[in-house]
Amino acid sequence: MSTKGDVRRVCARLRSAKTQRELAEILYREVSGYSLFDLQEMRGRVERDLRSVPAGYRRRLYPSVMEQIFKTHHTLIAAARRGDPEVQDRPLPGEFRDFCDMVEKTCLREDEGEQHLELLYFLLAAFNIFVLDRPAHPVGTPFPGGLEVEVRNGEYLCPVREKADDVENALCPYCPAKQSDG
Repeated sequence: MSTKGDVRRVCARLRSAKTQRELAEILYREVSGYSLFDLQEMRGRVERDLRSVPAGYRRRLYPSVMEQIFKTHHTLIAAARRGDPEVQDRPLPGEFRDFCDMVEKTCLREDEGEQHLELLYFLLAAFNIFVLDRPAHPVGTPFPGGLEVEVRNGEYLCPVREKADDVENALCPYCPAKQSDG
């Protein structure tokens, strides 16, 4: 379980990263501290949160959310262990510090029993967005209205990219996806 001090410590470590490779190493160390039980607890939290979503949409959304958590977790751990050449030594963008500030603020608002799961969610998102230059939501993630995250001509496109920028703890302002025209 996380405490406010843990959240602050992790966010300070994240802020110390200057390159994608440094960030990947920090993320690996932090995410490695989570157990399989934590991942299952996160899955249960997602299932609980999706109960209020209409059944048809929930059936389409659930696999993407599970991919977002479990596949990202696996990719991060595997990449760190094998020294993945996809992880570059490029400098992190300026908005990475804003991302860290948002993560800290959001996690500290959670009750202490949920902070560790919220933090894990953001650590996994940071790996996709800032290390791999991928959207936080996997390609194929559906959104209401039948549109989904896609890749076209090597560019990630999202149907809600511009619509979610004003959500206080949204990942959209940091996401490399562009607004799709759909």
